Amino acid sequence: MKIVLEPVFEADMLPCSFGFRPKRSAHDALQVLIDEHQRGRRWVVETDIAECFSAIAHEKFMHAVEGRVCDQSVLKLLRQILRAGVMEDGQVRRPVTGTPQGGVISPLMCNVYPPGSTGHGTNTMGAWSAMPMT
Repeated sequence: MKIVLEPVFEADMLPCSFGFRPKRSAHDALQVLIDEHQRGRRWVVETDIAECFSAIAHEKFMHAVEGRVCDQSVLKLLRQILRAGVMEDGQVRRPVTGTPQGGVISPLMCNVYPPGSTGHGTNTMGAWSAMPMT
């Protein structure tokens, strides 16, 4: 599933986004900071989406995916992954938000949803912070 969906959404990600991205690492992000500091930039904006993995609303996520993916078998499988549920204290619970904990596709889901977050440059769920580069 990740192999199918990642290239579709990766094409829209901004170059300043490094989290859970193929061929991008914390070291790459650090190198950008070093390069920008040498160019005279003195501020860093750090973002974090609070409770990202548990905050993804399944229907809104699926709506975002359906805007780019039309293969019904892929969409059906993705819905099944989201609806698989979680076992807590011997009971299966099927929440309407969140991604499978530890799932290979969960980081990609966080980059896709909410539309406009993480890779798309607008943080709608977390807090922004800015700090001077020293």
